[in-house]
Order: sequence, then structure tokens, then C-alpha cells
Amino acid sequence: MCAQLTVEMLPLTVVKNSSPVPLYYQVEADLRALLDSKHVSAGDLLPPENELAEAYHVGRHTVRTALSRLVNDGLIIRKAGHGTVIQSREKLHQFSLDRSFTNQISEMGLHPHSVVLDSETRNILPTDPRLLTKKIGMPCLILDRLRFGDDEPIGLQHSYVILEHCPDLGQTDFGTHSLYDVLMRQYHLTITEITHTISAIVADERQAELLQVKHSSPLLVVNTSAYLENHELIECSLTYYRADKYEYTTTQTSSH
Repeated sequence: MCAQLTVEMLPLTVVKNSSPVPLYYQVEADLRALLDSKHVSAGDLLPPENELAEAYHVGRHTVRTALSRLVNDGLIIRKAGHGTVIQSREKLHQFSLDRSFTNQISEMGLHPHSVVLDSETRNILPTDPRLLTKKIGMPCLILDRLRFGDDEPIGLQHSYVILEHCPDLGQTDFGTHSLYDVLMRQYHLTITEITHTISAIVADERQAELLQVKHSSPLLVVNTSAYLENHELIECSLTYYRADKYEYTTTQTSSH
């Protein structure tokens, strides 16, 4: 039976102001864990923003930001005059381009991991992607990974990460670690904007072999660029995703 939940009914964890992790991210992570627990059910209404803000000891804007990110991932729906409704888990088997690969795969109930095909640290060259033109001569990490959900390959990713603010990033094992999580937790760099350009191709021989699909199978090609709070580029990547089993979505919100 659906219910109007109160903060007293829920095992909420107060955020840590001393933590380098942004407050909205702490609230989001706690609510995300709650939505995946036995304490709530699909159709239940979350407590109002002001009650959540008081329970977490944060401002309403922080709670609103966290909830908006959960809305973008399809975990909740906000209905005017009704409240914030928890979605059925059955509706969540989509891959959202607005979130990191590792987080999205985990939320789909799969185990995310990667096989690092190649890793190189060098200076950015004029022949590198045009998006990096203003960074020519700066050190970057070039990372090729085959991305998995459980034992199934999902994406083939070629990334450039600018090392200006994270010089030792190349020492990280990206077979088991999320790039965005390492940037946030180890280097205190928060990605606030991710943009995408999406197209489609058919798999060549190498792509088909790595992704375990037939030659000429359809692939989604996603050009991604990630920016820090000051709109400074930190990473750009080109990823080839299997299009036979997964749906890819992105959400744009309006300020109007």
C-alpha cells in the first residue's frame, strides 16, 4: 500500500559539513540508497523538501538539487500539488547520459567494471580532438577502456583527461575505479556539467569483437565533454555503446 512518508519513518543520515564531498551529493547518495531499500515502496510519497532539509541540516536548495538529479535518473517523479512519488524499479532499466557510467550500471542492479585496453600520459597535441585546442601542451591521460555491466560488455570508451588539477591520476587503477568518483573524492573536483553529441554507426571488426556483437551491428556513438564548476573542461571522451539491449536517455531541464 502506498504511503505518505515522514522523516521520522526513514533512516536518513545527516550530512557531514566537514566532508569534501558536496552537500547535495551526500543527500543524493543517501536518498538513492533509501530508494533501493526495503523502507520504501513504489508509489510512496517522499517527505516535503522543507522536512528533508531540516532532517539533513541543509538548505532547501541543496535538497532540491539532490531531488532533481534523482528525477533525471527516473527514480522519482515530482507532481505539482501531489508530491514526490517513488518510481517502480521496473522502469529504471535505462542508461542515462547525465550520470557516470559506474553509477548508472550500479543503479541498474549490475556490477560495473572495466578492462583497461591502453593508458598513456602525454602532452596534448594539435592533432588531438578540437575541443582540446586551448589545452595544447598540457599533460593529459589518454584512457581506452572496455566497460562492462556484470560480465557483458556495454561500451568501448576512449577518454582524454586533462591533468592540470589531478597530476597523479594516471596511477589509478581504472579497471575498478570510477573516473568521476576519483576526481571528486581524491582531488575534490566536482563535475557540474556534462554535454553529449550522439550519432550512430555500424560496428567494425574490432568493435564487434570487443563488444561481442555481430559485424555491422548498430552502435550508438557518444561524444562527451565534462566541465568543472567554473566551466573548465576536465575530460572528453568518445564511446561506442551497444544498441541491442540498452536504451540511452538524457534529460534537459529548463530554467523557465
